[in-house]
Amino acid sequence: MSLSSRRTFLTLAATPLLLAGCGFTPIYGEGTTANAMYGKIALAPFEGQTGFDMRERLESRLGIATDPQFLLGVDLRINRKGLAITPDGSITRYNLKGIADFTVERSDGTVVYSDTVEAFTAYNATGTAYATRVAARDAHRRLVVTLADKIVTLMAISAREWLP
Repeated sequence: MSLSSRRTFLTLAATPLLLAGCGFTPIYGEGTTANAMYGKIALAPFEGQTGFDMRERLESRLGIATDPQFLLGVDLRINRKGLAITPDGSITRYNLKGIADFTVERSDGTVVYSDTVEAFTAYNATGTAYATRVAARDAHRRLVVTLADKIVTLMAISAREWLP
C-alpha cells in the first residue's frame, strides 16, 4: 500500500470517530426531528412552470403529505438582469436571482416558522432563439431546485423548535 493510500485510509477511518467526539449528529438520521418532517407538510398551491418545479422538488425532499400537520407556503420571486451586452445592443448573458419567502403554519393557521432564502444562476443567450429558450428554462429549474433545497435545509435545522 502506498503512503498516500495509507494516509487516505487512516483519514477516512478516523473521521467518524472525530465527528462523534465533537457531538456531530446527522440531520436526517433515524429518529431525528428533521426526519420526522417527512410526509407531514402539505404544500400551498403554486402557479406556472416555475411553481410546478418548486412543488416537484419540495415533494421529493419532504414527501407527499399523507398526514398533513403543517402547511408550507412559498412566495417566489425571480428577477432577470442582462449582463453581457454586445456593441449592437444584444444581450448575451442573463443573471437570475431568486428570492423565496416561506412560512410553515400549523393546521390552525399559527405560523411556527418563517424565513427567506436567496440564490442565483445565469445562462447564455447566444445562438438560436430555441437554444436561448432552453438555456433560460434550465436556469429557472436550477434556481428553483436550489431555493427548494435551501428551504428544506432551514426547516430541517429548525424542526426541533416547531415540530412536535
